[in-house]
Amino acid sequence: MKITEFLSNFIKHPGCVGAIAPSTENLAVQMVAPVDLKNVETLVEYGPGTGVFTKYISDRIDHKKTMFFSLEIDDKMFEVSTEAVPDVEIIKDSASNVCDQLKKHGKEYADAIISGLPFAIFPYKLQDEIIDATVEALPKGGIFTTFTYFHGFYLPGACRIRKVLKMNFSEFHLSPVVWNNFPPAIVYWCKK
Repeated sequence: MKITEFLSNFIKHPGCVGAIAPSTENLAVQMVAPVDLKNVETLVEYGPGTGVFTKYISDRIDHKKTMFFSLEIDDKMFEVSTEAVPDVEIIKDSASNVCDQLKKHGKEYADAIISGLPFAIFPYKLQDEIIDATVEALPKGGIFTTFTYFHGFYLPGACRIRKVLKMNFSEFHLSPVVWNNFPPAIVYWCKK
């Protein structure tokens, strides 16, 4: 997907697409840092977008040992991600339905959930729906990671999602700023 297409999709769907450019592999490294990709059994991704995180994960997991799928609700991003990473199952569904999708795959829990969703721009009700579903989908000790852009760190939606994460997870950590991403980003590492 070209930068101009990405920007156009951001302008057309500002409530669903939170970025003006695709994420970099540098951000992907920070997103999966707390996850043992060699031994994880069930891994879910929210919002694969252009497939940067998806491909990074797919290249590092043992597909015979790890069940991995992504949830993408945006039509254009679904199309882009399925083309970009054809070896990963990408399901057109909301992250708030993660528990239903796990059950369809014969799983009660995901060991880890990686989210590329733009929580800071979501309505608070949607933030709560997705975080509630995420907490339900993870076992004790399960990992959840998401990120925010550095420039929006103090926006009301970003501040609120940090508060919600701290209330719902036993551990909450911030990564160093990923300066070599456009825009620069900060990853939230959470443990249930």
